[in-house]
Order: sequence, then structure tokens, then C-alpha cells
Amino acid sequence: MAIDSHMHINSIVSKNIEKEILDINNNSNLKNVINVSLNSETAKESIIISNTNAKFYSAVGIHPLYIENQSINDLYNIALNEKVVAIGEIGLDTTKDNIELQKKYLIEQISIANALNLPVIIHANNSNKLVIEIFERYIKPKEGCVFHCFQPDIDDLNYLIRNNYYISFAGRITYKNAKKSVEVAKSVPNDLFLVETDSPYISPEPVRNLVNQSSNIKYIIEKLALIKDMGYLEIEEITTENTKRLFKKIN
Repeated sequence: MAIDSHMHINSIVSKNIEKEILDINNNSNLKNVINVSLNSETAKESIIISNTNAKFYSAVGIHPLYIENQSINDLYNIALNEKVVAIGEIGLDTTKDNIELQKKYLIEQISIANALNLPVIIHANNSNKLVIEIFERYIKPKEGCVFHCFQPDIDDLNYLIRNNYYISFAGRITYKNAKKSVEVAKSVPNDLFLVETDSPYISPEPVRNLVNQSSNIKYIIEKLALIKDMGYLEIEEITTENTKRLFKKIN
């Protein structure tokens, strides 16, 4: 069974969260999902969902695009919940001009992750090198990290590989113009990649015009199996084991 390593059920565009939870719980091809927060409010909502649904785990953090009016002070206590497996998503996003403030939030949240022995989920929008600079100059995630929806760059990939950091592939890998992502997929070691939907965003090619759902993880696995010349079940097994190795609290 597959693990969707990154989704946002609190952000489902249809707002029919109860139906999506039911669909995931009834999907025999999904072992687990990690519901990733964007701020303190969605973090608390995610924990409620995870505590009442066995397949669900939570990642809690403050996304770089949502740092306004957000306090990091409560994050440590929120992250103490048993079903919290990571701090995230956190990182840097160059579409906003408050990059110095984003760096401050990133450093402080990595510090919390390190104190709680949790990995981090990195959002890096046109900012792989800026995040890597934070790691090298200020603080590294001591329990590892994953660059979610990794934006393809072979030099950055080589840095992540050297440090045993993970990358995850989402719906974009299925797009016809994803040549650089395909190159990355061929280059990444089999023990360092995950799969995700980023639901409800980035729907894969066969359902590109629809709201994305965790059940669409199968399209990402199918594409990676084709790229790596491996079987579907082999990719599924590899990525499930990789996800459990990074997020150690997943049973």
C-alpha cells in the first residue's frame, strides 16, 4: 500500500472534508496520509483529524506564505501530539518580498524540530539554494528533511543526496513538459525519494482539471515506475519504506 507523504485535507477546495476522509479511510490502496498544515489553525485541525482517524498523521508548521500574524511560540506544544510526525511545511518562497522574515521563521522552526527529534518538510519555491544556505550557515535538520514537490536542479539534488535528505515527487512529474523532473527522477537514489499528491493542488495529468485527491497517488507511482523501469508495486514498496524511515513515528 502507498503512503501519500504530503497532502492538505483542511484545504480541500470542495470543502467536503468529511467525504474525503471517508474515501481515504475506505481506500485499500492507501496505507497512510500525512496531513500537512500551513499555520497554527490548520495544525490544530490536522491533529484533531489524525487523532480520530488511524490512517492520518500530521505535520505542523507555519508555511512561508502564511507567516503574517502567526506566532511560533505555540508550535512546540502543538507538535508534542503523538500523531505529529514532522514540522512542516516550512521554508522559503521568493514570490513574497519578506524573505528575511521567512528565514527567521525557518530557522526557529528547524530548531523546534531538532528539539523534538522530528524531521522537517521543506517548501522551497525558487529557493533551493537559499534553504541550503540556511542549512550550511545557521542550522541543519538533525532528523532529516524532505524537499516536497522538489523543483528540479541537479546541483541542488546532489547536495541533498550527499546529506541523505529526501525529495518527493508530486503531480508535475506526470506533465508532458516535466523533462527536468524526469532527469531528477532518474538520478535520485531509490532510498531517497517519496511520493505525494499535495492534494488538493497539482492534480496529475489524467485528472489535471479536477480537484486533486490522495487516491491520485497511483498516477505518480505509475509515472515513476515508467521512468525508473521498475514495477508499480516495487515503487510503492520503496516509497512506503522511505516514508517510514524519514517519519519514524508512522507505524
